[in-house]
Amino acid sequence: MTKLLIAFFSLPLLFMSAPVHAEGISISQSLSSSEIPFEDSVLFEIVLSWDGSQAAYLFPHPLNPVIDRMTIRGFSSSVSSTGQGDSEKTTKTYRYTLVPKSSGIGQIAPVTVSYISWPDSLPGEMVTEAMTVRIAEPLPPEEPPDLSVIWWVAGILIVIGAALALLMIRRSGKRKAAEPVRTLVEQFLDDLSQLKKEAGTDHKRFQTGLHRILADFLSRKYGLNPDNKSKEELKEELATAGLSELAAFSIAGWYTQAARDKFSPVTAGPGETIRLEAEIRQLFEKL
Repeated sequence: MTKLLIAFFSLPLLFMSAPVHAEGISISQSLSSSEIPFEDSVLFEIVLSWDGSQAAYLFPHPLNPVIDRMTIRGFSSSVSSTGQGDSEKTTKTYRYTLVPKSSGIGQIAPVTVSYISWPDSLPGEMVTEAMTVRIAEPLPPEEPPDLSVIWWVAGILIVIGAALALLMIRRSGKRKAAEPVRTLVEQFLDDLSQLKKEAGTDHKRFQTGLHRILADFLSRKYGLNPDNKSKEELKEELATAGLSELAAFSIAGWYTQAARDKFSPVTAGPGETIRLEAEIRQLFEKL
């Protein structure tokens, strides 16, 4: 309770009236500021003090402050005591948070406080003094943003975005035109050139690679699985797929021979790899 009383008297109040005394009880009022901005608030307090306990006085009626140009946004009350026995002192505080309704001089009319002393049950009244608050003019409203500038900037960004999108589309089109889709035959011939470069004069290595790229080409081009088929069986399937007799015979022969060389020792004369690669290339370039 002592702490509450100390906190009250330490408040930075800028405007306070002199206390009014009645028999055994006194009243005072204060404002936290005598001038405030329109957008701010002010604290109005009424303080009752007397010697004795909190039960020494009863307050049967609520306070009804009459306030001009302001309205009550918040209210609270508290009571505290210090000391004991004959040295006990009590303070009762009413707090009102006031906010402006209009600019000018805000007036707080005198407030009547009715009380009853105990145990005599004698009624009494005390009245506060009138107080005023100077309220400043409201701040001017913020100007809305210049929409013309916003639309102008948005228009520029849209134009830049559209230009970048068009440029990307054109570049993509040129890239596609410069890099046409290669056919399966062209891809096979590229694989054959790479195989020749990697195998060199190693005929077994060339045959092993030839078996792989031929199997891939026949699977992707004609949907055939040439594994475990004889030369005649593969030739018939290729002919049925639309190849000429010569092309079907040659490809079937190259594939079955490569399959045998892949898993067995290989002896080849000088230039055999170069001759075979050229023969395969010549046929595929005519497909």
